[in-house]
Amino acid sequence: MQPVGGGTTTTRLFGLFYEFEFSDRLSLHNKVTYSRVFTRYAFYDQSKPVFPNVPGLFETKAGGPPTGRLSLEILPQVKLLEIGKLRLNAFGGLNVSANIVKEQDDEFYRGLPELSLVYNSFENSVMPITANFVFGCSLEFAQRIVFWAKYQPTSYYSREIRVEGQSYPFENRWNFLSLTLGYKFHSFRLKNEDKQ
Repeated sequence: MQPVGGGTTTTRLFGLFYEFEFSDRLSLHNKVTYSRVFTRYAFYDQSKPVFPNVPGLFETKAGGPPTGRLSLEILPQVKLLEIGKLRLNAFGGLNVSANIVKEQDDEFYRGLPELSLVYNSFENSVMPITANFVFGCSLEFAQRIVFWAKYQPTSYYSREIRVEGQSYPFENRWNFLSLTLGYKFHSFRLKNEDKQ
């Protein structure tokens, strides 16, 4: 018995960002964020096939252990357009994440030892460090209020699972679109400005 499908739900994201301006058009936008990823898996009994090449009888759904995701983003940013107090930027760069799974007590489902064995191995399948490409755009108002739209393409956070000392393919992938609202307290400017 093994999980063959899963899905995540919408989650909140918190963090801080800091920004260095190299020129009027170019800046380096860095962000530290924390979020939790929740996954639900569908379990099928492969020993009870319904039809050829069709997964076996559906048994149950189970929520995987929540994964804490502490991320550092390094995002070069370019100003595209500025109209009055509105400023439109585009960015793209690297997201490096530490994926933290809290150890949990073993659980048992419906008297099914095979299902319980797989479920209790989830916490050991998550890759501790992942690195992904992200890109998006931001809209600033009065150089203080910032709205971000950011997309991370599909990437892996697990590739195998170990059950009773044996490894099995277990690819988990995530991609997401995040919408964030922030406030800029101060901008570190690395350019020389003419004194009035």
